[in-house]
Amino acid sequence: MRVLWFEITIPGRYRNDGAPIAGWQDSLENIVRGCKDIELSIAFDATDITDAKEKDVDGVHYYPLVAHDNIIDKKFRNGCDAWNRANKIIPLAVKLIEQLKPDIIQIFGSEWEFGQVARYTDVPVVLHMQGCIAPYNNALYPPGYSINDEILFAGLNLKRLFWIWKHSNYNKSRAELEKSNFKAVRYYMGRTEWDKQLVELFHSDARYFFCSEALRPSFIENAQIWQPKTNKKIRLITTGCDSHWKGMDTLLKTAHVLKQYGFDFEWLVAGKMGQQKMIERKEHLRFKDNNVKILGFTKADKLTEYLLSSDIYVHTAYIDNSPNSICEAQYLGLPIISTFVGGIPSLFEDRKGGVFLPANASENMAFEIMSLSKDKKRQQQYSIYNMKTARERHAPANILHDLLACYRAIIEDTGRDAVI
Repeated sequence: MRVLWFEITIPGRYRNDGAPIAGWQDSLENIVRGCKDIELSIAFDATDITDAKEKDVDGVHYYPLVAHDNIIDKKFRNGCDAWNRANKIIPLAVKLIEQLKPDIIQIFGSEWEFGQVARYTDVPVVLHMQGCIAPYNNALYPPGYSINDEILFAGLNLKRLFWIWKHSNYNKSRAELEKSNFKAVRYYMGRTEWDKQLVELFHSDARYFFCSEALRPSFIENAQIWQPKTNKKIRLITTGCDSHWKGMDTLLKTAHVLKQYGFDFEWLVAGKMGQQKMIERKEHLRFKDNNVKILGFTKADKLTEYLLSSDIYVHTAYIDNSPNSICEAQYLGLPIISTFVGGIPSLFEDRKGGVFLPANASENMAFEIMSLSKDKKRQQQYSIYNMKTARERHAPANILHDLLACYRAIIEDTGRDAVI
């Protein structure tokens, strides 16, 4: 079966630098690479790569697509209008489809331009859901925040003001692009009740297939499992809290409540936090003063160490689909405290794998953290449930089985003559 993927990010094996960007797609590639029934080709936007070339690595064929941007595109148009890049990259993608003649095409993300290829080919296209712009834009700012806060924080920084204007326009254009993608594509892969509902809402005739996301090998291959701790100081950990909709404000406010009540803790945040100063100014609080340590870029092996040494994984988002940060923590066996938003309720049951809370409920979140930190028996129960659930959900063999079943069903549904 000839399979062609279109990705927005550069595949890690092509780039070969070990960066964690798009880790789950790289992990899925690792699973598929070992399948003798699939001949995999991956095309990706390589406009920003100098001297990008086609190459084969371990049996996978890589095809960089290079749109020739002028200075106005680079400095202005691409950042304002998602259609500008789409109008340049899609003709290249269609040409590659005609060259490779795949049996099926897989697109990653409803919010990116590659969904448009479905308008220009008879080859069946399946779109693998990631997030969804419409509900994400609805949760773009926390309660009490708006774009005006960003403008005020920027002050007289004209470069920053221009970026805010560009980003606002880009978000609107991405929403329109996504609507167009939903109209163009009939077949979808997803993994939560949330993304299934959105697919069926935006395309009434859609066919939806379940397929879990692959986790990074450093988690799958890790031999250690989480155990309840005996330390007096409780260690909390959060991964990827890098935007307003990830709940940076909730994290800070929750930490402040914990400190007010004399709770002995430290809160590790893996990844960057680009809006840190703005949040601190708005809340009149500082992360550092409330026992929050921002770790910045953290490689997978080191992140595994941090997770295993922590007591509770905390997720503060206002919207999310199935964050791999929670899935990775579950796989290792950590108890979870999370907001009840988006697709997260499909990952575990309340009071079985952890605790669900409403978004922006800092006081309640602080209470649940203090309560769970004292209850080692409940921690162990949550840990056992999470490991069992996540290890079944993310087992490479199960993912490959679901993926192949999806491909075969779509090819048969379209009546194509393919080796399946």
